[in-house]
This record gives sequence, structure tokens and C-alpha cells, in this order.
Amino acid sequence: MSMEIPGRHDTIAAIATPPGRGSIAGIRVSGPLAFQSVGKLLSAGKEILTLSPRHSYLVWLNTLDGKRLDQVTLIRYPAPNSYTGEDVVEIFCHGGRLSPNMILEQLCAAGCRLAEPGEFTRRAVFNHKLDLIQAESIAEIIDAESPVYLQNVLSHLEGAFSRQVSELRQRLLHACALLELGLDFSEEDVEFADRAQLQAELTQLDAMITRLLSGFERGQALKEGWKLAIIGKPNVGKSSLMNALLRHDRVIVSPIPGTTRDTVEERIRLGGHLFRLIDTAGIRRLDLNSAPEFSPTRHLDAIEQIGIERSRKAAQEADIIVFVTDSSMPADYEDQVIADACLARAAEPGLLGILHICNKTDLPESPQAFHFDHEQIATIKTSARTSAGIDTLENALVD
Repeated sequence: MSMEIPGRHDTIAAIATPPGRGSIAGIRVSGPLAFQSVGKLLSAGKEILTLSPRHSYLVWLNTLDGKRLDQVTLIRYPAPNSYTGEDVVEIFCHGGRLSPNMILEQLCAAGCRLAEPGEFTRRAVFNHKLDLIQAESIAEIIDAESPVYLQNVLSHLEGAFSRQVSELRQRLLHACALLELGLDFSEEDVEFADRAQLQAELTQLDAMITRLLSGFERGQALKEGWKLAIIGKPNVGKSSLMNALLRHDRVIVSPIPGTTRDTVEERIRLGGHLFRLIDTAGIRRLDLNSAPEFSPTRHLDAIEQIGIERSRKAAQEADIIVFVTDSSMPADYEDQVIADACLARAAEPGLLGILHICNKTDLPESPQAFHFDHEQIATIKTSARTSAGIDTLENALVD
């Protein structure tokens, strides 16, 4: 027995476009009294039921006491051929705050009530116009921040993901039925399914579930942005590189080692993908016991140490690691320690890739500059100061 939801059969109305100044605003009305309520506002001589379904009409709306409201475009959708599966009217009036709200007030006085957030889509689900996955995809489309993620959720709205889930459900039910039959009649000389075929089917289902879970994780990354950690020792140009990618000076840059003491995050779109750039504190060894206990130097070193730990955490949680070195300076122990940590991270699951950035190419190159000799880690030469190589870096990130 299904539980009846209060207000489900009310006629609801709401402004469907963002508030504020604009040329056009949209108002949606849905429910059993949608045509009647809107019909009460039509100017004399107009009958709403005489308007052909799914055709737009330019009409005047009046208040219930006969005063002009606005000249609008009106479209009616008889049930069940509408978004909600109910009788629906869509009104497109002049934008701004006054006209849409005055029309909405008159609709409520004519028999409607204000729709709750998401109520139109909820009714579409109740009336089997959308399933839950498609309903969720509508909210995701509204919140999408990158073209690639938008394409992903549009496929969900089309029903691609729903069909996969439905197929998985049917196959799981069939496999469960065969297993239960085998258990119920285990003492009988009856075989309902070939064991090898059943095992193969279960293996395929396991692979299908793994693919769906992987797709979910990828979808979350597409939605929130790929986490890209820019790491390296102090003064190699990490903050300058981030500024070059962002095309503006977001992070403070100075020749003083340890200027960046905490992670700084910004979002950027490249090639349709959303990236979360994370500038980190330079990773180096600090001797916290070398200065007197209450000296400013010791306190500053303690703060920097916290920043370094956050840098390591950012690298550990990143989808992509950008390891920056200074091509104008000889490589040292700290470069090698960070490189070894990158290689250790590369062996772990979940990392999409590592890029080695040989920065400061606008300066004379040191013969002893760091070189990352690893077949799976590309080296890109850049100058954050002149933006040389930044396009190459952006293309590598998208690829």
C-alpha cells in the first residue's frame, strides 16, 4: 500500500527562472487546476482550452479584478504529455522582480499554491516521467561547471545510466533465482543451471559493478574538479606557475624561501575539464631545535613545518601531481627526496599521472639541473615569468 503524500494533487506554481533584472522570466503551473487557474487571468475573449497544446500564444494577463498584469507568451501542455505528467502551463513574461511576482500572486489567488523546491521534478518522478537517476541529473546539469561533466550528466538524463542499472538488476535477480533453486533442490537430482556458466555470469556481474563504481568516482572528479597538487622545494616557482596557469596574480610570489606557508586552491577550466589547482608550501627539511625555544625564527619554522605537512597531504590526495624543479640551479638532496616520493605515489592506485616541470628556463640552465629519468613521467620546460611552455603544460594536463 503506497503512502499518500500531502499536497501531491494540489495545483502548484513557481517562477522557474533566476530572480533579478532580465528580459524574460518563466513561470510554471502544474496540477489539476492549472488550466482553470491561468484561464481566470486571461483577458476577455480568450479561453485557455481553445489554445492548441504545445503552441505558443501572445496574450494579455489581467488581475482577478480586471487590471492589466503583463503581455506574455503562454503554452499549455495537457496531461500526460508534459514535464510533470500533469496539466502544465508555462508563462513567459517580462523579466525583473515586479511582473513575475505579481503574476505569481494572482495565480495563488486563483487556486494555486507556491511550489516547494524541486516539487515539479518530484511530481515527474511520481508520474513516471523521470526515474530517480534522471531527476538527480537535472540538479547536476544546473550545477555543472565544466563541459565534460555536463556531457556526462546529459547522458544520465537520456537514460544511459538508468539502462545499465536496470540491466544489472535483472541479471542479478536471475542469478539469485538460479542460486536459490539450486539450494532448495540441492538434495534432488536436478540441475537448474550449469555451474560453470553461473560462475561466468557472476564474474561478469562483478566486473560490471566495478565499472559502475569506477564511473561514479570519475563522475565525482569531473563534478568537483581533478585535484592537481603543485609540489617542489622552496623557490622553484610553484606559485609563479600557478599564477601563469590562472592568468592572474593569485598567489604572493617572492624570492624569499618559505613565502607560501599553506595550501592555496583555485579552480580553472582547461579543454572542457575542471581542475582544482593546489599551490603548496615548499618541501624541505627544517631543524626546529636550532633556534632558541621562544625565538621568532623557531615559531616561523614551526608554522612552515605545518605547511610542509599539508603539502605532503595534498600530494597524497591529488589526482595529478606537478613536480616543479629549478632548471637554473643544481639538483640537491631535497629534489631527489621529493622525486622518490612521487615515484612511490605513482605505484599507488588512484593517481592519474605525474608531470615534471623544469621551470625558470628564462635563466641560464645549470649543467647539474635535476633530470627525471622515468618513462611514464613527462618533463616539460617552462618559464612562469615569460609563460613559455605554459601552453604545452595545459595540453599535457588535458591529455
